Amino acid sequence: MKKDRTMNIKEIFKAFSQEPYKHQLEASEILLKGKPVVIRAPCGSGKTEACVFPFLLGRGEYLPRRLIYSLPTRSLVEDIASRLEDRLKKLNFNVSLSRQHGADSKDPFFRENIIITTIDQTVGAYYSTPLSLPTYLGNIPSGAAVSSLLCFDEVHTYDHELGLKTMIILVERALKLELPFVVMSATLPDSFLEWFKENGVSILRADDENIPTRKERNVILKWHDHRLTVEDIVEAFQNYKKVIVVCNTVVKAQEIYSDLNDDKVHLLHSRFTAEDRKKNEKNVIDAFKNNDSAYLITTQVCEVGLDISCDLMLTELAPPDALIQRIGRCARKGGKGKVYVYDVEYAAPYSDGSIEQSRKYVSNELNGKTVDWKQELEFVNQLLGPEFQEIMKDEGGRRKILSNLGDAAFKGDKRKIEENVRDILSVNITIHENPCSLEKVLWLMPWINVDVRVLKKAMKDFNLNIFRVDYIYDERKGSSYDCHEINDPYHLYPFENYILSPINVRYDSNRGLIFGEEGENLEPQIRKEKDTRGDVKYFKETWFDHVRKSLSAFDKIKKEELPLNTFSNLLKYDSKSSEGILALSVALHDLGKLNKMWQKSVGIENNSEVPLAHIEDIYIGHRPGHAVVSGYASLPLFKKLIGKEFAYNAIALAISHHHHARSENLERYEIGWKELVRRILDDVASKYGLDINSEDIIWSQRPSILPYRFPSVENTKSYTIYAIASRLIRLSDRESFGMDKKL
Repeated sequence: MKKDRTMNIKEIFKAFSQEPYKHQLEASEILLKGKPVVIRAPCGSGKTEACVFPFLLGRGEYLPRRLIYSLPTRSLVEDIASRLEDRLKKLNFNVSLSRQHGADSKDPFFRENIIITTIDQTVGAYYSTPLSLPTYLGNIPSGAAVSSLLCFDEVHTYDHELGLKTMIILVERALKLELPFVVMSATLPDSFLEWFKENGVSILRADDENIPTRKERNVILKWHDHRLTVEDIVEAFQNYKKVIVVCNTVVKAQEIYSDLNDDKVHLLHSRFTAEDRKKNEKNVIDAFKNNDSAYLITTQVCEVGLDISCDLMLTELAPPDALIQRIGRCARKGGKGKVYVYDVEYAAPYSDGSIEQSRKYVSNELNGKTVDWKQELEFVNQLLGPEFQEIMKDEGGRRKILSNLGDAAFKGDKRKIEENVRDILSVNITIHENPCSLEKVLWLMPWINVDVRVLKKAMKDFNLNIFRVDYIYDERKGSSYDCHEINDPYHLYPFENYILSPINVRYDSNRGLIFGEEGENLEPQIRKEKDTRGDVKYFKETWFDHVRKSLSAFDKIKKEELPLNTFSNLLKYDSKSSEGILALSVALHDLGKLNKMWQKSVGIENNSEVPLAHIEDIYIGHRPGHAVVSGYASLPLFKKLIGKEFAYNAIALAISHHHHARSENLERYEIGWKELVRRILDDVASKYGLDINSEDIIWSQRPSILPYRFPSVENTKSYTIYAIASRLIRLSDRESFGMDKKL
């Protein structure tokens, strides 16, 4: 490690009037060597900066050019993104940042330098089934996901049987590709860390002694063997200036808030619209930061990302990882604080076993004691250690999830992606009395995230009128929506969008979504941003010009988009030849448009005329498919050039999928204008020193089906090549439409 590199890291931290903590410096040194790291550190210890700051210094040299920062919740994405935006402005680094989650999808292709996103968005992108894009565009973000610096934060909150194992699958793939990654959390047991240590990953364990705010913190826990009441809360408000009350369910939080009937009390939970949730969070943060007194009623949403501190916390009993995160909001900046833990009548939303274990430990081991970092780790190790040990050893479970993800990727099944990340089984709902009238403004409606089991129960209890929204995409007609009335709660499925009639359901900006009360329509929101997911605008263009512009676009975007080291390592070629193979795939992506029947469909009758690549209106008349023809016809050329089956099949498949990620039907074709093809091949061969022979192209073929519809995701090397090539081909193709026509 060069000394000036460490000094630069120190200077970044000092820009925020803070000497870097020991674990932050150590993490920076490891990452700037291009190595992976796991960080276990207390709440408020700067884990985010320990990942992002070295990325700013090392990107494109020691580290990948892009950082994908995965978090468990949308609210945490917003919090981390806002914090990093402020830091990037102050540091004046020339990097771009985007948020990417279900309610904010402005960067679905993962184009920015830093993407702050949810874990399910990362997994969907990785497996060519992005949750915020139509399926046919699925392999564009995958090339970013397989080659970026992946950071997984707050991993203790990932579903232990699903999300955590899925994360391990991505980590194992990164290890095979020798890519760095970062895994971070406060409440992970030693058994979790041991697995990484056995796989050669550096482990950093921070402690209170190295973090001033934690060193000066003194929080005492008191156990109450009765249920939390409004009287308990009123008494707390009378005796303490800043109080947080944490309930295990939204309904309990809403009831307490209504019973208190106090304008000074804030309510925060998961059943607000994204706009109100963001506004409420800001109001809470401002109140706790600027006012002498502040009071909050909340749920599990406070456990991650809510940067506030209280003098007293009243919380219902929860499992150790959740409880420790809640305790982390008490005396967060140091000083004295108290946490009162109350027993619960029902374990929901947790399991009976986890609540019973926690009840015994809290009442016997923590009652009346100061809860510091050492106590928290002991709590986690005792209760979660055995469970995590089994999780990390469960290779069979991971193989099953990988098989499910492979099936989801093969089919483009978004629901299956979600089902292998979390067991929350949520749906998005909005409220309107006339669902079928919303087609043109549906994407502008405010949406609320609800557990499907909650919605099923509410439908039974309150006789709700519910319509399911089906998203339809037709390449000839664009996107549209269809509505179907649901008459049976058993026909409500997770990961779908539903519109509820305002009969017996109400939305209140102060209390959130309420079942059993008469409500009103929610209205579309005015947004400045346009939906950027549509196709490019076509114009008349010759085939030769389009290929030249696509290659020029490749030269332009490769600086930010080409993970050359990863691609070269997979092929075992030098960087120039590896780049040349990708350039060649871009050059040949529209080879199938030289099919004589394709040219005839756009008005070109014979070889003496100049062949076209596009006309103004792509929806006029029938045109033979060309993408699969391009991949099939060029396969022998790549086979001879590369010689490795896992690689040349992946490249040919990427070309075949440059319009739809799962195309497979090969139509009869006969390619003409061979001299134009030779000119393009000669240009690429000369620039990159490749031995290319146009006679290796299959110039004609009868109808058939590709031997592979989609690459095997189990084959890490082949799938990575496919994803990288797909992204470069499709982005170069799309970018070419913005290039100057006079090249």
